[in-house]
Amino acid sequence: MTYVVGEDGKIVEGSEGSDYRSRVGNAHLPYFVTQIMKTIEADYGIPAPDIDYTTQDALEYGNVHTSHPYDDGDTPGQAYFPHFRAAHLDDAKHCVDFRAVGGGVHGYRAMIGHQSVNDNVKAWVDKVNAHLETNHAVRRFAGDVYSMFFKNTGSWNNNMGGSMIGNAPPIWQDIAAAFCADGSVKPTHLEKDKDANPSNGIVFQSYMPDLYLYVDDHLTDNLGHRSGKRISGGDWRNFSNFPATAPNGNAYGSCDAYHRGSGGNPWAVDAPVPFL
Repeated sequence: MTYVVGEDGKIVEGSEGSDYRSRVGNAHLPYFVTQIMKTIEADYGIPAPDIDYTTQDALEYGNVHTSHPYDDGDTPGQAYFPHFRAAHLDDAKHCVDFRAVGGGVHGYRAMIGHQSVNDNVKAWVDKVNAHLETNHAVRRFAGDVYSMFFKNTGSWNNNMGGSMIGNAPPIWQDIAAAFCADGSVKPTHLEKDKDANPSNGIVFQSYMPDLYLYVDDHLTDNLGHRSGKRISGGDWRNFSNFPATAPNGNAYGSCDAYHRGSGGNPWAVDAPVPFL
């Protein structure tokens, strides 16, 4: 956010400018997942499955990235379409307001979305099971790795019968703030968020992850005041709740800050359950 303050202490009209960059993070396959595949290849001669894939909007919207999990374990998160309302000067020419919403989903969801990854790992499990020299423990381990990290049922309703982490809910943040000529910063959301701290803070967000806010490289609280700690910790329990058993504490709600708080999501991503 940039602007010029005139000699009268007001912001010079036309000098205001703003930019917004939304980025999601990398997830990582556990080391044992890729190692068991390589080890089975070395011990039994069963080739490790091809789990390379290309993701649209990887890490940032508009970016395309090809992942090689055997090399580094990275499974980049997928960014969803962001919203940005550029700098808006108030009538008193004292503050410049901007609003932005951004986020995406965990890298496993983007990986599992590729049917080829499911098919290749499933074919690998079938070969492990059919091999005459593999014992029960090896076969069971290979099957568990497939079910937990790679299984995609390919059903009409997302991945209901597959990997749970293939149905990860979105992670998001909603920022509304005004930067003023006197150097202050203040929240400008038009609605309160029941899960925000405080409820009229600068940033609303999903249940995960932890929330930190920096203004001009200084850590602040959610009202823009200098602080020495995070605003809030992530709420894994509600983030991972099943909607049928926790209708008011899950991450698949509509975008409604007052009623849903951190449980809403800006893209209306549904839970993979038909009757919900």
